[in-house]
Amino acid sequence: MKNKKLTYLLIVIVAGLWGLIIYSVLGAVSADDDTSAQAPISIVKEAYNDFSVPKDTAKLLLNYRDPFGIVKQKDTTSIKAVKSLAHPVVPAVTKPAMNWSFITYSGYIRNPSTKKLITLVNINGQNTTLSEGESKSQVKLLKNLRDSIKVSYAGKTKFISIKSSQ
Repeated sequence: MKNKKLTYLLIVIVAGLWGLIIYSVLGAVSADDDTSAQAPISIVKEAYNDFSVPKDTAKLLLNYRDPFGIVKQKDTTSIKAVKSLAHPVVPAVTKPAMNWSFITYSGYIRNPSTKKLITLVNINGQNTTLSEGESKSQVKLLKNLRDSIKVSYAGKTKFISIKSSQ
């Protein structure tokens, strides 16, 4: 064994520390009550006066105007409307939201030979299999994240979650 002397030295040190701890605990528990024979020593403390009012040293600067003393009169001058030379403002036309319900994600299969994910997608009621980058019926599969897919259709992209079987 390496460091056999060091191991024995550490065992002796640990045993000595535990002996000191046990000795001090036993000494505290079985202490003689010699303090009862001695006269109690009393220390006289001066009472703190909670009711005295300390002198106020803060000064208030009251040189600001009274916010309620002055009443402002309404401005009665009229302003003429200026004709705008710019083009009239045309309200923005909002396009209706796209309905993505014709695409459903059914799941994926891992090809054992190529280790690629093949995605099972239902487009307009037709089951198709797509890999990343392939497109069918103008729907392009951008990314397969296993629990959802990222598809592109008509220039817009969307994540579609897997269809839960109910």
